[in-house]
Amino acid sequence: MRISPFLWACSVVVACSSLASAADLPNPVYKAQPYYSPAPVFSWTGFYVGIHGGYGWSRFEGSDPVAGDSTANADGWLGGVQLGYNYQVGRFVIGAEADYSWADVKNVTTNPLGTGGEATFKNDYFATAALRLGYAFDRTLIYAKGGGAWTRDKFDITDGIGGFGNGTFKRSGWMLGAGVEHALWSNFSAKIEYNFLTFSSISETLTTGGGLTATTPTVSLNSHLLKVGLNYKFF
Repeated sequence: MRISPFLWACSVVVACSSLASAADLPNPVYKAQPYYSPAPVFSWTGFYVGIHGGYGWSRFEGSDPVAGDSTANADGWLGGVQLGYNYQVGRFVIGAEADYSWADVKNVTTNPLGTGGEATFKNDYFATAALRLGYAFDRTLIYAKGGGAWTRDKFDITDGIGGFGNGTFKRSGWMLGAGVEHALWSNFSAKIEYNFLTFSSISETLTTGGGLTATTPTVSLNSHLLKVGLNYKFF
């Protein structure tokens, strides 16, 4: 069977056209699967500084060789600053923190001696230095703390007829506390914290004048502080 020259020529033309069309086709484009980056896990590790404000309650318990035993309560506002460092291992966070609070935790009594006048006693600052141990739920940290505490008692008494007495007494003791802190945005976090401070008995003798005299009682002190604060962490 013979193929005519015309059919053979047509076959060659069709084959060449097919090859040319295939050469003109674009190369296949392969798209990579989309990459999903997991959300970064928050870390509490780092130095931080912050501010706080709150309220305090103090209870003075005295024993006087003449007047006997007595108690008195004081309360008022406080505010201050803190700094510290955290290190996170897994979910556990260990660290240290120091804070200082200016305070106006006081008691004012009128006519304390039955002759008029006024008696004011207060704590005018609180300071603590403590170790912290916490457990992190990502951006929320629950923690406890414990360490040393310092404060100052200030007493001012007048009897209304020219007599006066005053004194300033520094104390050192220890503290326990607990709190919750939550990371808000960027490097900022907010906290709420409770501190219990206790100070053993010390002798407190007032400086007197104008005919007023004073004995030397021993006075112990317990204070309860509730604070809210804002921290900035340095990465």
